[in-house]
Amino acid sequence: MKKLPPSRILAFFLCALAANLAFAANTSDSDIPQRKRQSPEVVRVLSANIRFPLAADNGTGNEWQLRKELARDVLLAQDADIICFQEFRKQHHEFLKDYFPGHDHAGFVDGPDERKANMVFYSKKRFEKIAIDGVFLSPTPDVYRSKFEESASVRNVTRLHLRDRKTGRELMIWNTHFDHKYQAGRDKQAAALVEQIKKHPADIPQIITGDFNCPAKTQAIKTIKAGGFIDTYTALHGSADPGYTYHNFKGHNYGKTHGKIDFVFCNDALRPTVTEIIRDNRTVDGVRRYPSDHYFISAEFEYAKTKK
Repeated sequence: MKKLPPSRILAFFLCALAANLAFAANTSDSDIPQRKRQSPEVVRVLSANIRFPLAADNGTGNEWQLRKELARDVLLAQDADIICFQEFRKQHHEFLKDYFPGHDHAGFVDGPDERKANMVFYSKKRFEKIAIDGVFLSPTPDVYRSKFEESASVRNVTRLHLRDRKTGRELMIWNTHFDHKYQAGRDKQAAALVEQIKKHPADIPQIITGDFNCPAKTQAIKTIKAGGFIDTYTALHGSADPGYTYHNFKGHNYGKTHGKIDFVFCNDALRPTVTEIIRDNRTVDGVRRYPSDHYFISAEFEYAKTKK
């Protein structure tokens, strides 16, 4: 094996050191509240619509280049074992990956630019990857970029199958993002997602995360619940809608009442112990800024006891 010159070794060492120092600095000195776990055994999951880069954001103060440090700080503060992104793009990955050196990355290719919009970061220390794949939410899920006629755009789901190194238990993550325009399309996407989940053993602990673009009373959410899943937020906080999770970078000033559209679901092989809508923000030059146009959603889980 060819040996690297000392200068290259030093460069690699300095890059790694810089990433670790940045990670430490942003977890200890940040103005964003650091979330503490109830116990070291729980699995903490975060669902984060990170907002894809849009030309319309330029000049508003909400473009990715101006909010990326805030997004990083909010994400780091959650101390999540698993982060499920939506609207993830190359710019997000290039910036964030160095601040999560203990996480590996898994996504399902979608689009000619090979973007992985529903990317998942997961702790390498906590989890071993068993499998990663995905399908399109369509009548022909294995057909590249296929969709329902009722959907305005192509949508998919990333499936990540893990083994928990602490407990030996398996865990399956389904990360998705439903159509932004038509409820009929979202209803069919929900049914297609549940059909994919049915292909796997029901006793495996499973979590569904995503931006579903519709509130709890819609057929799409009812279909997921009928498929054996509970909304973790409702399970712990009651059935009253907590308000919008999409806020168009306006936070509590958004003022609209379309309700919570971002969810973390689980099946009965898991027990949610904590769940929160992350409303962290930062005032910059007198203006309240947010890491995304969505609030992130977090949940902690314990494994249910195995059936005898």
